[in-house]
Amino acid sequence: MSYKNVARGRGAAAAAEDPRVLDAVKRILEAGGNAVDAAVAAAAIQGVCRPMSGGLGGGGFMLIRLPSGKTVVVEHREQATAAFGPESLVDDHGAELPNADRAVHGHSVGVPGAVRAWDEALRLYGRLSFAEVLAPSIELAREGFEVDATLGREIAERRDDFAMFEPTRRIYLTPDLQALPVGTWLRNPDLARAYELIAEQGAKVFYEGEIAEAIVRTVNEPPAAEGVTRPVRAGLMTLDDLTHYTVRHLEPVRYRFGDYEIAGPPLPSSGALTVGEALGVLDRLESGSLVHQLHRYLQVSRMVFVDRDAYLGDDRHVDVPAAALLSEDYLRARAAGIDSETAVPGDLSTGGAPWMSQEPDSPSTIHMTVDDGRGMTVSYTSTIVSMGGSGVVVPGLGFLLNDALAGRTAFRGGLYGSARPMSRMRPLSSMAPSTVERDGELVMALGSPGGTTIITTTLQILYLTLGAGMSLEEALAFPRVTQRNEPGGLALAEPAFLRRDFADELRALGHEFDVWQPVEGIGAANGIEFSANVTAVAEPVRRGGGAAAVWEL
Repeated sequence: MSYKNVARGRGAAAAAEDPRVLDAVKRILEAGGNAVDAAVAAAAIQGVCRPMSGGLGGGGFMLIRLPSGKTVVVEHREQATAAFGPESLVDDHGAELPNADRAVHGHSVGVPGAVRAWDEALRLYGRLSFAEVLAPSIELAREGFEVDATLGREIAERRDDFAMFEPTRRIYLTPDLQALPVGTWLRNPDLARAYELIAEQGAKVFYEGEIAEAIVRTVNEPPAAEGVTRPVRAGLMTLDDLTHYTVRHLEPVRYRFGDYEIAGPPLPSSGALTVGEALGVLDRLESGSLVHQLHRYLQVSRMVFVDRDAYLGDDRHVDVPAAALLSEDYLRARAAGIDSETAVPGDLSTGGAPWMSQEPDSPSTIHMTVDDGRGMTVSYTSTIVSMGGSGVVVPGLGFLLNDALAGRTAFRGGLYGSARPMSRMRPLSSMAPSTVERDGELVMALGSPGGTTIITTTLQILYLTLGAGMSLEEALAFPRVTQRNEPGGLALAEPAFLRRDFADELRALGHEFDVWQPVEGIGAANGIEFSANVTAVAEPVRRGGGAAAVWEL
């Protein structure tokens, strides 16, 4: 079926990056499933046709708004092994390994949370069985699909890493070790088999059975290809690491902007806390023209990244001042310290921590939004972290493992050590699937991929819609700029942003810009807007453009 990036009507709605996701959502809803069933089916099929971004080998945050109006977060971030610690990603001399070596290191692989989360979400909130929701993914993996320009580019970006591992080569490279050309028909029967095992045996096979054993073997004895000269470093994962992985069903972080209440995931995601702090400060500053609003957005973005980098981490292991960052006193103090005449937002003395720069800013994460037309809405962001994760495919099972721990070394732990390498830590994330309510009624649901740019993309969209009065369609199409308090204070902007007149006006206020280099743009967001009708919106061009649909079922 052909989809556009905007759809309006009444009934069920969904927006995603890939049209095959919408085909699966429609099939599940027509079979009697609800939004949770559809979201799990969508995530599974993304693991087939968008394998560089998500799937069985990763984790994420699923935000579910139930028909009762209650919202729950299914937290399933990847988790470090019991053996993981400060020395895991250093060389024999105690020096930090280069980025490229950490990404393909066995110690960088966290225990994946996706399958356990899907299983529990279906049992607690869904209507259909695992077998029913995985059926579209099994079929697509077995029958195959055409490699599009986005997937072809992503494979090419990781070609050198993929060439290190025999099972990855076999699926994603040509016999002469080049990236699969656009138009290639890609089948993955091994992945179909993995899904079939889960459909038949449930999550147990992934965390205790055949798949668990294969994951442990792969991490501890990476399947290096013949002739590889780069170091292939093993991890220390055990079956116990997988068996004791738990999913958490949590209350969301809630924060306000004007008449709106926004909900998002709590720690170990920094997304909602950081966006919430930013909107809280913006809500306490005077409003003005679009240029003035962009000026404020850039100032406040820079300021809240100072707090994020210094304080946030896995609150199961360390004390994090999460409530204080959203408190009235703190928001007012932050707002009072902002100088409206300069690009510098005020007090940056807390200082950012350099480890945060190691969180990948590639659009490797993936997001989808679905509403079943019967009162249940899901905003779901999932990931294998870097584009292509660790680069290691589990032999015989066809899925890539994450590299969730690659940015956590002994030298990067946040100003107060809240994100230091720790046994069984869940690394800080930026994922920010969100819902927006006014007077208890759902107004919008949205989310985005993009590493730390998830935070600025979500913030920019929310500020443009709730603060500047744009529609969701207008806000998603608007050119993006991201300010994350990077060295030198530069903001990175899409070329389309820099071509607009307001870019010069912002420069006159002291803002400095560099061009965002990745051709796919900043973020690849999507969402649903609710009014008398429902409007599903996906990116018009970023990352190849997305797809949206509304169905009367």
